[in-house]
Amino acid sequence: MTREERAIAILDLMNQALAVIGEGDDAEQLICRVLGKASKADGAALIGLDAANHTISHAAWPNDRLATALADVAARSVRRTDSILRGGQHPILGEVVLIGAELDEQPATRARSRLLVLSRRGGFTPDAKALLAEAAAPLSFLMPQAADACQRSRQVHNAAEAAAALNLTPREVEVLRLLADGLLARTIATRLGLSPRTVHKHLSNVYTKLGVHDRLVAVSIAREHGLIAA
Repeated sequence: MTREERAIAILDLMNQALAVIGEGDDAEQLICRVLGKASKADGAALIGLDAANHTISHAAWPNDRLATALADVAARSVRRTDSILRGGQHPILGEVVLIGAELDEQPATRARSRLLVLSRRGGFTPDAKALLAEAAAPLSFLMPQAADACQRSRQVHNAAEAAAALNLTPREVEVLRLLADGLLARTIATRLGLSPRTVHKHLSNVYTKLGVHDRLVAVSIAREHGLIAA
């Protein structure tokens, strides 16, 4: 693979990922699949940290079989260089390549911190290593964006499931979210192009379905169920 061909492959990955991010699909899975196939890796995983700062796999290719082992490698890796591309040998996985900065344990940035880990028992070819090296810088920009997009997608999915479980209509959820923003019924009515009476009817339905009589309790329940961001 020539340098030009590698550049085209990396640009194609960026275009695919950005398109997937825009559509709300799983960009993290795409990154694992594309880089895993292109480098002929045995497996690839995007590793992050959970709330307790334990390593977890957010996406894996071709399946989850190697994800735990790759997450363990990421947890044990120690950076000895400023490079965002590093690697080494594993007694079972073979050659392992890690792309990205150290996983950030700070609560404010932990959710979007990612490390791409790939392994190949027979070792990566010079072409594959060159491709991964040249992809490292674009990936360091792309991975947090993909993490954000996947998180938003999960939040939307979880909110839809929560609304269905609570038997709330889309309009009732919309009114509830504006209520959580501190808006009064008259302001909500103006925002949604409804009459205040209609908004009060929606709020009454929300309170009945949630089994509450207070807006603060209703908002608290909505947050607990993931309908409203905490």
